[in-house]
Amino acid sequence: MKEQHNQWIKDLVIYGALFIVLLVVASILPAATLFIVVLMPVPLTIFTYKYGYKRGLLMSGIVLVSTLLFAFTLFLISLPLAGLSIIVGLFVGEAMRKQKHPYEMLAQGTLGYMVGFIILVFMIENVMGVSLMTEYRVIIQESLMQSEQLIQGTGIEVTEEMLNTIEQQMLIVLDLLPAILLIGSFIFALILQWLSYKLVNNIHQEANFRFPPFYRLQLPKATIWLFLVVMVINLIEFGPDALMTIILMNVLLVFGLLFSIQGLSFMFYYLQYKKQSKVLGIVLFVISLVILPVGLYVTRILGIIDIGFMLRKRLK
Repeated sequence: MKEQHNQWIKDLVIYGALFIVLLVVASILPAATLFIVVLMPVPLTIFTYKYGYKRGLLMSGIVLVSTLLFAFTLFLISLPLAGLSIIVGLFVGEAMRKQKHPYEMLAQGTLGYMVGFIILVFMIENVMGVSLMTEYRVIIQESLMQSEQLIQGTGIEVTEEMLNTIEQQMLIVLDLLPAILLIGSFIFALILQWLSYKLVNNIHQEANFRFPPFYRLQLPKATIWLFLVVMVINLIEFGPDALMTIILMNVLLVFGLLFSIQGLSFMFYYLQYKKQSKVLGIVLFVISLVILPVGLYVTRILGIIDIGFMLRKRLK
């Protein structure tokens, strides 16, 4: 009993130290932030998997207090990133501890990242006083000015209308920010879950975490009906700047990605059914990415047909 008590304290020190090291690296090397966003929740994820979310919260509190006491400036700079990593680490670690289905775990990880990103944006905007939208608009203006000078240097005339059109297209990113955050959260959660599976399986020989084969992925048929409802609502003219128009743009983008993933899953299923090499599927996947957006459009149609007409059952 005493040995177990000492072991969790040792693990708290080890994983807490790793968390702080990654926090320091993120503060010193801002260019590595994207990698840190994935790596930083890993120590807390493994610790929470072993000892539960209560001790995971304890570790989070100790790490934050230690950083606050010994490096106050570092704490202020990295607090948003630390908060994001704590939320995600607790979500994924507790899901692993409860042996939830990998896709359910992925959904929790995505939710954790989404909540963390929203808090991160809120803190940057309101605590640090930095407007991300304003900064993005400034970057667009500077890029357009540089592009205009380069094009005019070649003797091609650039009209104000052309520049306004390009600017409006680039500003669409701001309207699609919720969908972009959701897709980014999904990608980060997928990588984090894969890393956590690998590490936990190596540390604990009895653990056997793994994703089910990708070709078995099947979205529920209700997804089609929800998509049709959204498409019908999208026929209504709300105006280009209306809130409902922006919501529909984001929802349709997410649906498009889901159907593309379903189409890729069916492609691998078909190759498995025909006993073809997985390499062929990987090549087709790479081609679909290279010829964006045509490739994803084709896989999207394939995914819709697969769900709506149950292609897999028809193959059998």
